[in-house]
Amino acid sequence: MGATFILSLDCEGKWGVADHLTAEDHRDLSDSRLQQAYRSILGILDEHRVPATFAFVGAFGQSRAGFARIRPQIEALAVQAPAYLGPALRDIDESGGSGWHGDHLVEAVGSAVVSHEIALHGVTHVPWPDVTSGFAEAEMRLAREFGGALREACTFVYPRNCVAHVDVLAAHGFEGFRTARPERSRAASLLSEFDLLAVPEQTGVSSGIVPIPAGFFLNWRSGLRKLIPPVVTIARARRLLDVAARSAGIVHYWLHPENVASAPATLGLLRGLVHEVAKRRDSGHCQILTQLAYCRSLESQR
Repeated sequence: MGATFILSLDCEGKWGVADHLTAEDHRDLSDSRLQQAYRSILGILDEHRVPATFAFVGAFGQSRAGFARIRPQIEALAVQAPAYLGPALRDIDESGGSGWHGDHLVEAVGSAVVSHEIALHGVTHVPWPDVTSGFAEAEMRLAREFGGALREACTFVYPRNCVAHVDVLAAHGFEGFRTARPERSRAASLLSEFDLLAVPEQTGVSSGIVPIPAGFFLNWRSGLRKLIPPVVTIARARRLLDVAARSAGIVHYWLHPENVASAPATLGLLRGLVHEVAKRRDSGHCQILTQLAYCRSLESQR
């Protein structure tokens, strides 16, 4: 049988926290710290020859000049989402843009030794359940004006895992989207990290756009989450992979590179996870797919 493993990364810069920016965010999500985090992550993936899906917020993937060109469209979107995009635009002006422009990070992913997928994580990171289908349509039209790899993105990761307007994605040619687990409290989410009996996911049935299994969040070594022993996190991943190998299950892990920028100890967990996956791949018990490769593997079976 064998397991299927997917690793996706939600690439946001400051766009992911635009509606609640703190002094810590300004410190942790600076250009220099983000660049170091992405460099470290890509180094681990190159070392173990593990491909991943890097889903960039479209606005974050722009250079300063590129963002200046699309700013009128972003300002138009801000009329519909002022609480989210108003603070973003103000901080870009006041901070000089540090943490808001990640085109060089998109380029770093594209030039890595391993071939990674570049996906889309929304255009502004405004959660879609909070907006109309017209807003979603406007974001998708803007996304197709981007240059380079972002324009060609074929899978989607919803901002804050809030799934909505799936029909808009399908209409704009997206092949798949990462689904989301039922909403739960922070306490429940924290306790789930100790659930060593968690089970892998299975392939769903779809005749259209592919729902990609929601997966598991790789523990962010920050705040109370620092209290979770790394050995527990890796033991959980190890068991998921072993069970999936026997049941042809899917193990999908995800995290933010920004988690590494703000809590560098998170990198050790990623290294441990990737090591376990690569070991099983090399022994023939696991295949590693990007989100897009997973979608196309299903399409070939239809």
